[in-house]
Amino acid sequence: MNMKYLFSSILSFMICISALAQNNRGVDYYSLGENKLAKETFLKSVQQEPDLSYYYLGEIALNEGKPDEAKANYEKGIAANPQSIYCAIGLAKLNYKSDPKELSKALKDIQKTAKKDISVLLQIANAYYQSGMPEDGAKMLDEARKVDKKSPLIYICEGDMYAKANKIGEAAAQYDQAINFDPSFVLAYIKGAKVYETISPSTASSMLKKVLEIDPNYAIANKYLAELSYHTGFYPQAIESYKAYFAGGDYTITDMVRYAGSLYFNKNYDEAKKAINEGLAKDPNNRILYRLLMYSNNDTKDYDAAEMAAEKFFSLPLETDTTKYLVQDYTTYANILKEKNDISKALDEYEKAIKMDPEKVSIYKDIASTLSKEGKYMEAGDIYQKYIDVQGDKAENGDYLQMGSYYYRGGSIIARSLAELKKAQTAGNTNLNDSIANTQSELQKFVSKADTAFAKLVNMMPDSYLGYYWRANVNSLIDQDLTKGLANPYYEKVIEIITKDADQKDNQKPVIEAYRYFAIYYLYQFDAKKKTEDKDNAKMYAEKLLEIAPDDATGKQILDYMNK
Repeated sequence: MNMKYLFSSILSFMICISALAQNNRGVDYYSLGENKLAKETFLKSVQQEPDLSYYYLGEIALNEGKPDEAKANYEKGIAANPQSIYCAIGLAKLNYKSDPKELSKALKDIQKTAKKDISVLLQIANAYYQSGMPEDGAKMLDEARKVDKKSPLIYICEGDMYAKANKIGEAAAQYDQAINFDPSFVLAYIKGAKVYETISPSTASSMLKKVLEIDPNYAIANKYLAELSYHTGFYPQAIESYKAYFAGGDYTITDMVRYAGSLYFNKNYDEAKKAINEGLAKDPNNRILYRLLMYSNNDTKDYDAAEMAAEKFFSLPLETDTTKYLVQDYTTYANILKEKNDISKALDEYEKAIKMDPEKVSIYKDIASTLSKEGKYMEAGDIYQKYIDVQGDKAENGDYLQMGSYYYRGGSIIARSLAELKKAQTAGNTNLNDSIANTQSELQKFVSKADTAFAKLVNMMPDSYLGYYWRANVNSLIDQDLTKGLANPYYEKVIEIITKDADQKDNQKPVIEAYRYFAIYYLYQFDAKKKTEDKDNAKMYAEKLLEIAPDDATGKQILDYMNK
């Protein structure tokens, strides 16, 4: 939705169109809020139409907050032609802006010189509205109706007033009336399209295409077609219309930004970069273009160029207090930094994104993945816990599995370190007690968090072996010598669930691991206690293992040992 148009009359106080609106392209540009194009047009026509041209140059200056420049333009028009009506209206508006009575008197005197000229009457009405005298403005519209109640200019004027008040339906009705009275009035189609964009984009598109049927050279219709397609996400159509509009050479940097954006969103990255660089040649510090350049280079994996674009983008000052960065700005920069192996800075950018919008829960996943790649498994798991907390009841089985796997992977590394320390201690190093104690404590933290995650998985999927399997694995980390049998109940459930479910007959890998575990466990128990029961169990599980994995070396070794 292009709300900018609906409020353009607030900025410009342009309530009505003026003389020659059907033929003078500059007047159309002004009426549509295209001040840059209007100014360029009127500067070229001051010799041919000094009154009209200087008047609108003055109006444009007023829109830009330059009353002295406006007054100078009105005076130039009068100097070129003392009988100038439009510039006289503009000058009266400035000279008597604080004296309503004198303004009314001056405008009535001007009215007497052009009682039958609707365009003059409408500009007088415009002066009243700009000066905060709406009742007088309405009376002047009535005077215009007396001249020709079928004039489309009047309905355009009234449509603009409704548009200013954001009464979209009423504005559209007035523009439709203008078209009814003059089916070739292209300005009415464009204004109608602008308000129909919020009601019926297809109708707006048809109206703009009608303009080009009436006048194929009315290039600005292509611009509005492009904008309509851009705002509604039809990027191929936007690209086509922008190209047609650019052929006239009257486009602005804003048009170039949207064209580049259309190319980017349509994944035409090479063309997008070309358009971006063309725009930057005209506006070297355009933040939006640098944003698009950062995005484009990131998507094409040109991370060196992406990083340079990002640094430039974030170095440029925000234009206004209300200008903000997007969450995607931070996440894109974070990804670039991650790909450049600058993990610490990447995490900083991710944190900015979360601070801006905590509901962007997927960001937590990105951070966890980044931390995991850096080997920070505890931090990865903790960040993933934040994701689950935000998700609440929406958290899925896979979320707990992923979080638990981060803790498990970290615990596995610490468990190996602990095994090395104990080995060194056994070899005679007696100064490792503190290191072993600290490592055991750290391992317990990982195991506790991993087991909690996998226990939740069991609760969510009680008929699945998966949660039990991972609880078995994680508990094995703190029972490496298998003296406590911490993994036993979980491996038992793995065997039970898989072996009784015919649908899982091909899922033998977890069962193989469970049989191997129990064969080793009971072997250790037998070596420690010399109980026949343990020997029989070790032999039984070794046999079960070899039934489904005949080449398993561990199973063969244990069975050979038990048979001696």
